[in-house]
Amino acid sequence: MSVVVKTPLIKIEVTEGKKRKLYLVSAKSAHAVETLLGQLDESEEGSIPATELFPNLGDPKKTPGIALRGVRLRLDMTQKEMADKIGVSQGDLSKMEKGERPIGKKLAMRIGKALRIDYRRFL
Repeated sequence: MSVVVKTPLIKIEVTEGKKRKLYLVSAKSAHAVETLLGQLDESEEGSIPATELFPNLGDPKKTPGIALRGVRLRLDMTQKEMADKIGVSQGDLSKMEKGERPIGKKLAMRIGKALRIDYRRFL
């Protein structure tokens, strides 16, 4: 019998001027961020680019997958629940989230319709 395990996520808020972004990351990633920030000299001014902390954010092939995972986590759904809702296998959803499988326009439209959000986020 398989058991669904939800990975606990930690919220990290990044502020760029007046713009605030919220990221949900695994404890391992949060620890890496904490370590990196701990190595900074407190006298240094400025900030760390988010792409330095999360290199996949700048990868155009992985951006749709990151958006898909973010939406799934925001809706508090497991991969299995989301996969069933959009009509794909859990394995395919996992590959899409990792950027290993592209999300085509037809599938993006199906995801958008099922989740009631703009499908263009996933292109």
